[in-house]
Amino acid sequence: MASALQDVAWEQCLLEPRSDRAVESYARRKQGLPQPMISYFAPVPWLARALVDLHCEYGLLMHLDQAVADLVVLVVSQENSCRYCYAGVRALLWFQGMSRTRIQGMEQDFARAGLSPRTMAGIAFARSQSRSGPPSARAAREALQRAGYGAEEMREIAFVAAQTDFSNRAHTIAAIPSRPVEQVTEQLYMRLLRPLLGRIVKKHRYRGHPTPLGPVPSYPYAHVVNAYAGSPIAPALGRTLEEMWASPLLTRRCKLLMLAVVARGLACDVCARDVGKALRDEGFKEATLIQVLTHLDAPELDPVERLLVPFARETIWYEPAVIQRRARAIRDGLDSAQLLEAIGVAALANGLCRMGAMVMDSA
Repeated sequence: MASALQDVAWEQCLLEPRSDRAVESYARRKQGLPQPMISYFAPVPWLARALVDLHCEYGLLMHLDQAVADLVVLVVSQENSCRYCYAGVRALLWFQGMSRTRIQGMEQDFARAGLSPRTMAGIAFARSQSRSGPPSARAAREALQRAGYGAEEMREIAFVAAQTDFSNRAHTIAAIPSRPVEQVTEQLYMRLLRPLLGRIVKKHRYRGHPTPLGPVPSYPYAHVVNAYAGSPIAPALGRTLEEMWASPLLTRRCKLLMLAVVARGLACDVCARDVGKALRDEGFKEATLIQVLTHLDAPELDPVERLLVPFARETIWYEPAVIQRRARAIRDGLDSAQLLEAIGVAALANGLCRMGAMVMDSA
């Protein structure tokens, strides 16, 4: 089953897999199947867990149809040219019984795939959120409302698209090997195991239920978490952010600067204000921040920040092989865990800013 992305240029992986039984077992318990890729992310525990915990099919959605969510993942992964994630969702659809012909028909032209106007509106919103971000959010939301989506569904579809943007960048920038996943449906033993694998996949997918958020978070991007209060998305996203801020591999200031650059590049005013305040609380001068956002450099930056500030900007819009080579180029100035955390922070920043479009009206 030829993939629409199989000819996308893809460099050799930047990372070495590191076996971590605890992380691997956690992923397998949650998802039902072995996840070999998780070993590439194991050196940064918060990132490895986020790539498992933020998957919407494991109890995070209460309102959005999971079939629509699957198509959102497919179209956003195609939009971002993430060969790994795109192959993964295609295999998932195949495991669940969708024919190869239908999968190929959808990826070639969703408009001719016999999808309902409502589903098409959801796909269009996800593509717009991934492609344009906050500036087109209001028009995209209005289109969803006209198609009959309620507020809760819209928040969930924004989360699915943003989580996919996050996952796409984490896998793409690191150049996680995609060929093993792309070849899954071509292997005879996988065809024989398809009914069993389909049952395993379906067994581990479940709907969410109302979940209290707990203490109101005070860290940057808390407004995005608060927007999902009452949903299981909120505590899952909150744990990811808490663990990301607590990780010592990169300084808090470096992470904030990366987030600020992405917020500026995506014109997310809500996110930019939030991160700007956090930087000022850190003692970062307003004039220096303006210089960093304008020129992606300033004399006050340390060597690691000087590497990662422009790198963060390049993760907003990219071609896979180009951003992979860029990440390889900065690797000499970082240790392997710092590079991996930098990839995770940049990926998460892109998802958070795009998700922030859902709370712009209330911020």
